[in-house]
This record gives sequence, structure tokens and C-alpha cells, in this order.
Amino acid sequence: MVVSAGAAVGCSLAGVSPYPPLVWEVGLAGASALFAVAWAVASCRKPEEPDHFGDRPRKPRARRGSGGPNPALPYVFGFGIALATVAAFLVVFTPSTARGQWEERMLAAGYGEFEVPVVRVSGEPEFVPQSQDNDAYYLTDVVVRVPFSAGPREVLVEEMYSAAEPLAPGAEVAVYYAPALPDEPVTEHDQVEEGALFLSVDLGVWVWPWVIIAGVILKSQMEAPDLHWLRRFRPAVHLPALGILFAGLVLLLPVALGFQVAGYDQLPAFLASFTPALALTWVVRAS
Repeated sequence: MVVSAGAAVGCSLAGVSPYPPLVWEVGLAGASALFAVAWAVASCRKPEEPDHFGDRPRKPRARRGSGGPNPALPYVFGFGIALATVAAFLVVFTPSTARGQWEERMLAAGYGEFEVPVVRVSGEPEFVPQSQDNDAYYLTDVVVRVPFSAGPREVLVEEMYSAAEPLAPGAEVAVYYAPALPDEPVTEHDQVEEGALFLSVDLGVWVWPWVIIAGVILKSQMEAPDLHWLRRFRPAVHLPALGILFAGLVLLLPVALGFQVAGYDQLPAFLASFTPALALTWVVRAS
């Protein structure tokens, strides 16, 4: 159960499925859910034992043949909850199937940044004066000659940025396009997301430090003996927590499988990102 859940989180973070349907992520998450149900059913069918959870000794009794509580449990739970939360949050930004297929086709056609010459200027350049947030600059509509694989073609690129002076014929500008797809857009800014979102620079700077901090804080509040006791199934503690996690999995399905519910797909996925923390909160309060 833990391995399949961790694999589902890892696939989500690594962007194994770039667009819906997220086959690997949904499959592994579904397997984890089935394992959880099997664990609950098997535990309920076991002969009843005295419940010492509320009045347990200071040093929990280890199972026969066991070395006692596993010291890795606080790390697994602490960082696992933090990573599961950010993985669910990143699902919100999964592109639609149509968008994902378009990006995939563009990359296969050699999409990237290229230098091309300006053939002529279309219309008058727009001067944007200096402000508190930026220096003065120009926006110019230009016609550029793009060397597509099928032959060069002149393409209009609107509002090209230049700082010192307006663009003029003969200037070299950087644009993004796919050489093998002459009918697709030629733009000044990158329109295709390459690689997994969690590896992007912005996410690395603004998100991952907080994930690490959250994992460290959660780990510091957990003790291996307490977590060892939580591994014993108790319906009043575990069933509501599992229900919360299952609800989160269901909320992720619209984005993961590419459909809408009442016109929404990203909103349910956003709400799902809170379920790991809610499940942990319930377990702490119920214990």
C-alpha cells in the first residue's frame, strides 16, 4: 500500500503522464486504495484482541522477531504527507488532453527558440514609457522570415519587445516555432512546457523549500513508537482517515482522466490537495 502510494506520488511529481489520462498515476493510486481496503477488511476479520491503545506502556511491546518501532516511520509519514500534498496540488496544473497533444506534436516537430531576420515593420512602434515597475521599451509588429523545413515563409509577429529602440528591417530577433509545422504559431514567448513541472526553476525556488520545511516540521512532531501503534488497524481512527484520502482521490479524477463535473475539473483537484493534511489531523485527534 505504501509503496504503490509512493509510486503514484512519484509519477505525479515526475510528470510520467504529461496530459490526461494520467494512466500510471491513477493506476497506482487505485492499487493503493485497493490495498488499503484489503488491509481494513483483513484487520476486521481478525480475532478481537484487548485494546491497549489508550493505556499503553511507555515502551511499546515489540512483535516477536521484530526489532521494535522502525525509526524510518517519522520520515516516511512526515515527508510523505508533504510530498503527497504538493503532488495533488501540481495535478491542478495538468494541461488538457488537447493542449498536451498539441505540445507533444510541437516538440516532435523540433519546437524551440531560433534567431530570424526582420523583413519589415508592420505599423508604427508603440513606445511604453518608464514606470515604477519597468524601464521604457518599444513594442513593434514585425514581419520575419522563418526558415521552415518546407521552405522559408514570412510571418507576422505582433508586439515584439525591444528596449533601446524600435526594431527595424535587418535586425535579428529570437522567436519560438516548430520548423516542421509551418502552419503553427510563431511567437516571441515560449508556448510549450518542456519537462516535468516540479523540475521548473520557479517551482524549485518558491515551492520545494516549503515542502522540505513542512516535512522536517512534521517529522519532528512524530515519534516512531506512536506511529508503530498506529499501524494496528482501529476502525474509529483509520476508517475516517481512509475515507478522507479516498475522497481526495475521487476529487483528482476529473483532471486526471480529462472530464468535468458540473463544469469544473481543476477546482476539485485543488480541494484534493488538502486531504492528506486533513487525514493526518483526524488521526492525531482521534488517537
